[in-house]
Amino acid sequence: MVAPAGSRTGVSSPYPAARERAAGFCRRFGLRVPILQAPMAGACPVSLASAVANAGGMGGSGALTTTPDGIADRVRKFRDQSNGGFQINLWIPDPRSRA
Repeated sequence: MVAPAGSRTGVSSPYPAARERAAGFCRRFGLRVPILQAPMAGACPVSLASAVANAGGMGGSGALTTTPDGIADRVRKFRDQSNGGFQINLWIPDPRSRA
């Protein structure tokens, strides 16, 4: 249950461990806010990833169907628009599962 704004219940936060993990994650990756953009293929334009990073979170790009040159181009464009954190999601199939 959330207490009304400005009230004091004398009870500490029920989620201190989660907040500590989020703060540690932010410190480790140089983020101002614990927000990670979901890197989904085809749904993460560079402009969105850079906006998330510029706002203090970690931008993301899904590269499932992107060629290596396309990934390099996307990273270059991101770096032109932001100096924040950025993640790329790749899926590499296991060749043994194609039998």
